Amino acid sequence: MKKHVLLFLLALLLLPFKGFAETGDSTGFELDKLGEDTVFLVNADDPDHAVLNLAKNENERRYPASTTKILTCIIALETADLDEPVKVSKRACDLSPKNSKMGLKPGESFPLIDLLYGLMLPSGNDAAIAIAEHIGGSVSGFAELMNKKAAELNMHDSHFTNPSGLHNSDHYTTAHDLAVLTAYALQNELFARIVSTVVYDAQSTAGRKIELRNVNRLLRDATASDYKPYSCLYEYAIGVKTGDTHLAGRCLVAAARRGDTTYICVLLHGEAAPDGAKRLEKDRYLAQRFYDAIDLFEYAFQNDTVDLSISDLKERCLPDTYAIPLDPQKYVATEALYSIDWHEGESLSLPRWQADVFAKDPFPEENLLYEIRSYTAPVGSKAGTVTIESNGSPVFTGDLIVEEYNVPPTPEPSPTPYFPVTELSPAATPAPSAAPSDPPGLFERFFRLLRCNPTTP
Repeated sequence: MKKHVLLFLLALLLLPFKGFAETGDSTGFELDKLGEDTVFLVNADDPDHAVLNLAKNENERRYPASTTKILTCIIALETADLDEPVKVSKRACDLSPKNSKMGLKPGESFPLIDLLYGLMLPSGNDAAIAIAEHIGGSVSGFAELMNKKAAELNMHDSHFTNPSGLHNSDHYTTAHDLAVLTAYALQNELFARIVSTVVYDAQSTAGRKIELRNVNRLLRDATASDYKPYSCLYEYAIGVKTGDTHLAGRCLVAAARRGDTTYICVLLHGEAAPDGAKRLEKDRYLAQRFYDAIDLFEYAFQNDTVDLSISDLKERCLPDTYAIPLDPQKYVATEALYSIDWHEGESLSLPRWQADVFAKDPFPEENLLYEIRSYTAPVGSKAGTVTIESNGSPVFTGDLIVEEYNVPPTPEPSPTPYFPVTELSPAATPAPSAAPSDPPGLFERFFRLLRCNPTTP
């Protein structure tokens, strides 16, 4: 019996599946092979336009499900005190079992910041209502704030009736508008931190703790903790929000960053598992949007290229001078300063994420290779070369032209030491000593012995 069960599970794993990502890096795909009917991939710096024409039905109105909570979160971050306690109403907790919840109880209070984590990680509809009532006074009052903010962001094809995304025929948006909203929200550092968090411990003012886990499987491996067989982890993922309702289908707004380049992927109205599907098959459909997002991101990271010319680099980031210290024991100068004469050449084509890193200001030193051939070349002459390398290969070159040498001034010779003669005052002048007399002669010595004065008559 066990053998038959194992064979059945293996057969399910081997079934062909529309748009399912193969192992290994994606090298491209066709949009009609994706599992969603609405696709929009943009650069976060330009959310109005698709990258590499990766767009389908991006301006068609769709039910957004819980991707709505992106707007709920950014409004709360911009308008309310995040440390203020929020009291949870009975209405916020009066939800059907099919609703995703944070796990709130009527009457308890949580700091608003904890409710935002509960809103975005487990996609709590209870947290959404509590936040709306706290900020807008009611769900309808908060919806007015949502539509006002949408208008400010030029989300012209969007209308919202609630903070959670529960189905309402008058609650809709487009992939384009969600991309614009997400690009705006990611500029808020706290929003970006919340949506990239994998696990968070919320705590009520009374001390009750709730462990919150992110349902975005690009960020968290659900295979072990949730018993889901398909891992959808993606190393460059930074958030943002999933969404699921019967009429909205499987939805995902995701963001990925590599280097300084951030792409936003919006996938709406994804296929749901057929009725009667078993757990394993259901999980394949749940995983579909994440694999599609990975394929889209990988395709963009590999194929969204930028052509860089030496002129572009000179304007943006390249140095125009180079200075090097010299050994004063070997050379007269202590420093040589060179101007760089860059050579015009062919352009360099790089993936955008790599070009953004490559063309930083200042230009990365690891990509510059200087070669000095003469440390005594005359001013105005060529003393060496400089090369720009990319992936280990030279792509642009320039000449190092001697601009000047820093020669320290020659020290002046030291003067002969001068010691002044100090004149003594008369009082301090010593008396001259008596001149020494000639030694006494023999005759004089004879009379001294006789104790007589020879000069006496």
